[in-house]
Amino acid sequence: MTTPGAQPSALADVLTGLLEDAVAGGVTPSATCAVVMGGRPQPVVAAGAATAATYFDLASITKVFTAVTALSLVDSGDLALDESVGTWLPDYGNGAKSAVTLRHLLTHTSGLPAVWPGWRSALATGEPFNRRDLLADLLAMDLSAAPGTRFEYSCVGFNTVMALAERATGRPWGELVGERVLGKLVGGNFAPGSPELTGSPDPERCAPTELQPEYGRGMVQGVVHDESAWSLGGLSGNAGMFGTATGLAVFGDSLREGLPGILSPALAEEMWRDQLPEVLGHHLAAGGPGYGHGLGLRIGQESWMGAHPGARGHNGFTGTSLLMDREAGITAVLLTNRVHPSRTLSDVTELRHAVADAAYAGASALTEQPTQY
Repeated sequence: MTTPGAQPSALADVLTGLLEDAVAGGVTPSATCAVVMGGRPQPVVAAGAATAATYFDLASITKVFTAVTALSLVDSGDLALDESVGTWLPDYGNGAKSAVTLRHLLTHTSGLPAVWPGWRSALATGEPFNRRDLLADLLAMDLSAAPGTRFEYSCVGFNTVMALAERATGRPWGELVGERVLGKLVGGNFAPGSPELTGSPDPERCAPTELQPEYGRGMVQGVVHDESAWSLGGLSGNAGMFGTATGLAVFGDSLREGLPGILSPALAEEMWRDQLPEVLGHHLAAGGPGYGHGLGLRIGQESWMGAHPGARGHNGFTGTSLLMDREAGITAVLLTNRVHPSRTLSDVTELRHAVADAAYAGASALTEQPTQY
């Protein structure tokens, strides 16, 4: 279905077909998609149980918001990209960990492991989660490689960014994200009463994710699916943001244009450019991921972005993706809850790829249209 009042378009027809086929094929129970071409929002489409107003758990797309929040703190002088995070975090004050910088954390080259098992140990006690103790446990983790020697996608690293920002500012993470990013976006409804991007959504407006009786959660809906973020209280450095397709498209298009009013041009460019050749140096060939990576953004990850080397973005475990390309002038958002009712049921990589290709094809057709006099 298209957004009420929107004019149908060829792109909307293609996207609707892709989403409806995915729902019919059991890839996901629901999905929404929003595309912006040349700064012009196209009709939002939805399929299955979702509408354009449905909120989805954005999962690891949250990491992009984390990167922007941290970089805004660099702009304000609260943090530095290439200073040891041990300046603020005592666990990083000595040994190999003292070499870890914010740049390492935002490019997944810090040497930290991918995941943190501490939430499982805490859950096993039967006691309520204690965020302070859990963060202490996370920050005490040992490195699995020397900083700057390999790329390892790390949720631990992005939760460390959250802890770093909180320690440097004395402010709760949710407030920092709200004030420094969400509150400065222009073009969507980000007011407290009905935000299109939020860490605390109305559960009744959210697509459900996974059934998790084994963790005492039941059907997860309107609460972050990621277990580490759940144990840390919700919106965290690695996950916890919810949004509508429109809301995420507004954010993505602002990022594509350099986040005016949020980041300085210099830091917005640092976020966009590939950092790995400089950060990894001679380790890149053996220790790189096979695609580029900016500060919080993947670059040209063909498996889901398609053969578009100018693409930047991120995807999320729940079945979400955000793609942007400055040269092509596009922003494309795909939101699904492919983990409902179980994470073992489907893979949305093919759907992500198809949506990306459709967005590029739509942009190409738009530029080829003759001028009307």
